[in-house]
Parts: sequence; structure tokens; C-alpha cells
Amino acid sequence: MRQAVQYFLIPCFAAWLLSATVEQTCAGNPDNVAQLRSALAELDTWIGPESNGDKWRTFLKTDSLLKLISEGNAADPAEVAAVLQQYRSGANGLDKLRFVAVRRALEKWLIELQLQFSDDPAKLVWAVRGDHVPVSDERFANVRSKLHNQARALEKMLGKGSKLASGWKRYLHWELLEPHFQDDVVINRQSLQNLDRVLKRFRADHAGLEMPEFTRCADALADYRELAFWYALATRRDTRPIYRSSMDKLGQQLTRHAEGPTVETARLLGKSLGLIWRLDHSPQVVQALRDQLAQPNFFAHISEPVLQQLGERPVTESQLVRDVILGAQVRGNAMTHGFVSIQTIPAKDHIEIEVQLSGEIHSKTTGFKKPVCVSSKGHTCFIATKRLRIDDDQFELLPTEASASTHTQIGSICKTGGKFGRRLIERIAHKKVYESKAQSERIASKHAKRKVKAKFDRQISQAIHEAREKYDDKFRAPLLRNGMFPEHLLFATNEDSVSVEATVASHQQISANSPPPEVTSPSDLTMRLHESAVNNFLPVVLGGAGLRQDIASEPPRLEGDIPAWVKEISEKQQLDKQAAEGSDPGTAEKREFKPWYFKFNNEHPASISFDDGQLTLRLRIAELKASFDEEERPLTNWDFLIVYDVVQENDGIVLRRAGEIEALPTGFDPRWDKKLSGEQVGIRNNLAKNLNKRSEEGEGFPKEITVPPLKISSAAGTEYAFLLQDLVCADGWLTIGYRLP
Repeated sequence: MRQAVQYFLIPCFAAWLLSATVEQTCAGNPDNVAQLRSALAELDTWIGPESNGDKWRTFLKTDSLLKLISEGNAADPAEVAAVLQQYRSGANGLDKLRFVAVRRALEKWLIELQLQFSDDPAKLVWAVRGDHVPVSDERFANVRSKLHNQARALEKMLGKGSKLASGWKRYLHWELLEPHFQDDVVINRQSLQNLDRVLKRFRADHAGLEMPEFTRCADALADYRELAFWYALATRRDTRPIYRSSMDKLGQQLTRHAEGPTVETARLLGKSLGLIWRLDHSPQVVQALRDQLAQPNFFAHISEPVLQQLGERPVTESQLVRDVILGAQVRGNAMTHGFVSIQTIPAKDHIEIEVQLSGEIHSKTTGFKKPVCVSSKGHTCFIATKRLRIDDDQFELLPTEASASTHTQIGSICKTGGKFGRRLIERIAHKKVYESKAQSERIASKHAKRKVKAKFDRQISQAIHEAREKYDDKFRAPLLRNGMFPEHLLFATNEDSVSVEATVASHQQISANSPPPEVTSPSDLTMRLHESAVNNFLPVVLGGAGLRQDIASEPPRLEGDIPAWVKEISEKQQLDKQAAEGSDPGTAEKREFKPWYFKFNNEHPASISFDDGQLTLRLRIAELKASFDEEERPLTNWDFLIVYDVVQENDGIVLRRAGEIEALPTGFDPRWDKKLSGEQVGIRNNLAKNLNKRSEEGEGFPKEITVPPLKISSAAGTEYAFLLQDLVCADGWLTIGYRLP
């Protein structure tokens, strides 16, 4: 009996002691704390005081948890996460209800401890540095299985074994992907590089890659690629210290970005946030940081007068009249004079526009009904309106509303088929025609309304179909292929304008960390562009591309998987340059020439920044050779910085180079980093000297770039050159405002 009482009292005393320890000191949400205290006390009682219970307490770090609870909201979230990982370890028995209850209470408390720093991004990252869980065999197998399933779905869509499937597989380097479908796949540097090659093909601007089967496979491949690296790393060492180090660097970049954002801090922040997201860690923290660092970075505003100027047009048409009214065959000609007008309708989440066609129809007709024919003139007033609702999902046409009113003027009434009884028949016909005139006009109005409505429907439907095709071909499909379609894309209209805002950023990028500048002077067409909108898209355009010139008489050429339109622009610029030098054919030969080649960085090939009326272009060069000497060792990971003043000249924009071209090691941030090694200083000076010399000789980076005035053609074929009214380049934003001439 005494022994039984001891077994009963000892667990009760332990539970009382545990609850007393945390009762006065535990901070945060009382409900969460109470749940944790209650669950931990119940677990401690359940596992008992025997040696098996002590083993569980040691394994679950109960003493550490008690100490952390006593520290309240000053507890280190990383240490709490370390305890939580023990409860999540999958050890035999941890699926029992009392262990699960503690684990869930711990999860709630950990989130609470972390989110108390939500207003301080750097501390928030510090708070989640312990969230990393090494990638397990099971998790890696699940991610690989998902990739394999998406690959099979793609093969099925293409027709497994078909000629189409074979062609796509050659293009995608499928042979490099297939080994990763196997359980015994070897993850090493080469196999990861192979995955990068395949993913780059999936993300290329190639028609067809926007289809869901391709994009889903690309997304699964991107997830697998990141997990594969961390899984391979986890097989050789504990990855938690590596992750903590990454989070410490992220915290440093967050502090820098808050004090003085640069393209380098933005680049590193996006990469680190992408890592957290890919590893599926700290989702609430990722969201909190994105709320602060991923605000919309593109805004466009188009006034209703611009839409009217571009879309409104006169309509003049002649047509034959073929109709039947009250049994009479009506034949003749008609001339339509109308005008198409546009009006915006307020809408918060789409563009809504009303298109109206109004005008008059003048006709001259003859009606035949034995034994007479009646000539007349008609005048019809009509109005047809149709509303268009436009968003990313669809361009929707609402039913057309139309009205028409016809008035006729009777001319001659003549008997047909001889003169016998002509006067009597014409007198009777005259009376009947005028008696039925009102009815005839109603019927003619109804017929005119139907015809106007049908023709207006056809014309608007064709125009909106063509517009949707252009939207898909030029905007939506390319961004889907590249994995860059904006998660936030908002169309809207108010009483006098159309607006678009978007966040151009992938999951491994951030965008603007501040709202756009206010528009000081209203314009008819305004664009506010944050530097991140350009920088986030440049990897799609130039990532891994090469630029080389072999001989002086040939222009530099782009190489690699780059969009066709980029090559077209490059070729056009070279042709323009050759045309400008045409007056002196020997220009190229007069200069000392050495073949050269450089390859852009794959992840971040280039960036721009807008500040204090200047645009700074930074080109990140992964590999550079100044000649083709096989013994020459190429320079690696150097960046070129070129600063241009952004100035207005008449109604165009001119980028005029300011100062010397600079060279810096890739990743060096002039705003924050201060020291270079002696070797780096020597290379930097030599590179800058050569770059500036070539520029002075008319090669390399131009001293001036002219952006011509904005010109747009209207539906009527009239070209309008907009007047540049506003040009502001500051604080990471470029604002351009135009007004109608």
C-alpha cells in the first residue's frame, strides 16, 4: 500500500513542480502557454519516474525546455526549435497522444516567439535560424516521386514514344533528367549541373512551354534541384550549422537593406528567402518578410482621353440594301456615317470599358410589290454599346445593347406592267403606303437594329479576339514559360482612366520595399517602374549568355539560350552602328583589335539601379577572356559598372555616361564593402583602364544612349508622338509621364 501511494504521489509532485516552475515566468499568449504547461505536465506524469521516463526526458531535452519556459519571451527560438525537432524526430512512440500534444503546444509557442519580431526583419530571421530540419530520405523520395509523376504526365500529354515526344525530349536534355527518377541516383556537382541545364531549357522562351504540363514539371524540377543539393549535403555533414550561417548572413543583409538598399542586398535577400521557401521552412516568416520586401514594383496609368484618341474613329461605309418589309422587296443603297467612342467604367479588379458606335444611315431604296413600286429615302439614327471586361483570366464581352429609329420620305409610287388602270392603282397604292408608313418604319427600325447589332458584335468580337491573342503571345505565355508570371497582377478602371499594377518577382527574388512615388503632375500616360522589376527579369534574358567578337570586321555576337527578340535587338543595334560608321569603312581596321569573349553570370547577369537622376548598369561577368590565347587563364567573377545620367531632351530620353567605367569583384557592394585584396586592386585597375580605353575609341559601352519619343498608332491609322512631361529617377524608382499632343 505504501509503495502504491509513493507511485501515485511522486508523479503528482513532479507535475506540480513543473507547473510551478513555469506558472509565474512563462510569457506570451496565456492560452498557448497554458496548453504547453498542461501537456508537458501530463506527459511527465504519464512517462513516470522510472529509468525509461528519464530516458525520454533526456531525449526530449525536458530540462532545456523547462529553462526556456522560465525565460519567457526572452527564450531563444532556435533552442526551442531544437527541442521541437526532437518531438518531430519520428522516434518510435512519439506518435502517442501525449507526445503529440506537447509537440503541438511547442509549435504554437515557437511561432509566437518568432512573430514577436515581425516588425524587425533582422531579428525575425535570427528567430527562425533554428527551423532547419536536414532533408531526410523520406522527404527526398517524396520530392523525387513528385518530379517523376509530373514527368510522366508530360510524357503522356506529348504521346509517349511519339515523334513529338522525342523532339521535345531532345530539346529538354531529357537524358540528363532520367537518372534522377531512379532510387539509386547519385547527387554530385555534375548531376546538379545537369539539372540546371534541363531547368534552363524548361524556362526558355520557346513556344509550347507555357502549357500546364510543362510548367508543372518545371516547378517540380526546381523544387527537386534545391532539395537534392541539401539532401546530398546532409549525407556528409550536419546541415543545421550551415543553415544557421546562411540565416545570420540574411539578417546582416536585412539590416543593410533597411539602412541603404542596393541591388546587391536585394539580390542576396531574394536568394536567401527563396532558400527558406524551397526548403519549406518558417512559412509564416517568409510571408511576413515578403509583405515588407515584395510590394508591387510596376504601375501604369492610362487616361481615358488616351484610350479615346487611340480607339475612337469615324466609320463610313456604303452597302447594298436587300430587305423585305410588309411583303415588299426593298432594294437600294445605303451610306453609314458613324463614330466609335470609348468610355471607362469604374471597376476594382478588372478593366471595364464601354465601346459605343453611334451614327446615321442614309438610304435610297425602291420597294417592289405587285403591281407597284415605291421609291423612298430613309434616315436611320442608331446607337450600339458593348461592355468589355478584361483581366488576366479572360477578355469577356457582355451582350450588345442597340437601338435604331428609321424615318422615311416617300418619293414616287408607280404602277408596273403597263398603263392599264395606272391612275386608279397608283391612287389606291398611295393611300395604302401612307397608311402603313408608320408600321413600315417600325419594321425598318427593327431590322436596322438587328443588322447594326450583328455587325458591331462581329467587329468587336474580332478585335477582342485579336487583342487576347496578342496578350497571350506577347505577355502571358512568355512569362509563364520563364516562371516569372506575376503572382500579383491587378487591373482596374475608374471614371477617367485605366490602371495596372504588378509584382514582377519569382519566389527567389524580392521586389520593392517602398510604395511608388506620388505623381506630382498628372499625365495622360504614366509608368512607375522599380529597379527590381527590371533586375528580376534580366536572368531570363541574359542568364548564362555569352558575347564575343572574333575579328574586327564582324560585329560582336550573342551566344547561348537567349530569347529570339534579344538577338534581334542586338543585331539591329550592330547594323545601326555599322551604318553610322559607313562614311569611314576603315574605322574598324584603324583600331588595334584583339578577340575577346565574356559570359554573363547565370543567376544574376546584370542589374540596374535608379538614384539621384542616374541609372547605374552593373554587368556580372562569370568568365572573361581578352584574347584567344589557349594558355591565357580567363578572369572569373568580375562586374562592370557604368553610370548614366538620365536626362530629357525634347520628348525623348537620353542616357549620357557619367564618369569612368568601373570594375569590381562579383558580389562586392560599394555601399557596404570597403576592402579589396592587393590582387583584386591590380585586376580592377587593369580592367577599368582597358574598358575606358575601348570606350574612348568608340568600342564597348556607348557614351550616349537615346530613347526615342513614344509613338503610338490609333485604330484609325494616325500616329501620335506623346509629349514627355515628367521624368524622375530616384530612390529606386523611375517615373515617366507623357501627355497627349
